[in-house]
Amino acid sequence: MQELVYLNGWVGSFDNAHISINDRGYNFGDGIYEVVRTYDGKMFAVDDHLKRLETSAAVLEIGLPWDKKQLNAIISDLLEQSEIREAIIYIQITRGTAHRNHLYDPDIRPNLLVTIRSTPDIPQSTYIQGVNIISCPEFRWQMCHVKSTSLAAAVMAKNKAHRAGAAEAVFVMDDGTVTECTSSNIFIYKGGTLMTHPANNRILAGITRKHILNLAEGMGMHIRPEPFKFEDMIAADEVFLTGSISEVIPVVDIDGQTIAGGKPGPITGKLHQAFISLRS
Repeated sequence: MQELVYLNGWVGSFDNAHISINDRGYNFGDGIYEVVRTYDGKMFAVDDHLKRLETSAAVLEIGLPWDKKQLNAIISDLLEQSEIREAIIYIQITRGTAHRNHLYDPDIRPNLLVTIRSTPDIPQSTYIQGVNIISCPEFRWQMCHVKSTSLAAAVMAKNKAHRAGAAEAVFVMDDGTVTECTSSNIFIYKGGTLMTHPANNRILAGITRKHILNLAEGMGMHIRPEPFKFEDMIAADEVFLTGSISEVIPVVDIDGQTIAGGKPGPITGKLHQAFISLRS
């Protein structure tokens, strides 16, 4: 097994991979990305990820010279070469390479980077005991539905959470509306209803989020993809996070306030088990 890098047709190790200092992703964060997880060598929901990649590119007006089929072939070939069965596939497309200038040539060719790394181990205690998170004022841009490489706000909030001994930071708007976390979507379950922020420009519509909503609907749960407030979250019967790598993680404490007795709830566990069955 070997962790590998693909960069515009070149394949090699991380130590030997180099990107130009004139890459617009480096200078401006002018790029998009996706993260795909594999299970036993099989990519999960790769078509969903590539579709969202195309959507992000369209919003930022990055013309893609590859279609989904071509991207899938590049990724699949690199994954096979790596021989890593449990992998994280990182796909990044920047607008291209040119001398630093806010203006760009509309004919500039994008740079394609794909990396294959082993999936990190997540302690089982994370799912059994749950995690604590903190709140953070929502101070990001108005296009959160784009999976952009410009992640300074998320980096700042994530590190604030880490310094506080928390697993995540959840963004809260001035009016108390909860949007999402730095690298995960957030759900609450209260009185038989499952809620999460609707998929608009305030959040990134997560792939795991999508499948959890589908699974919940199949179980006959009452679903409301509507905004909810911070106080609703604190008073919820259950709170959990979803993400491509972490899957479904129960939240038991927010800003030092215990959620539902401080133990993961049955709905969270039921949805996680259903997700495990789905991706197996």
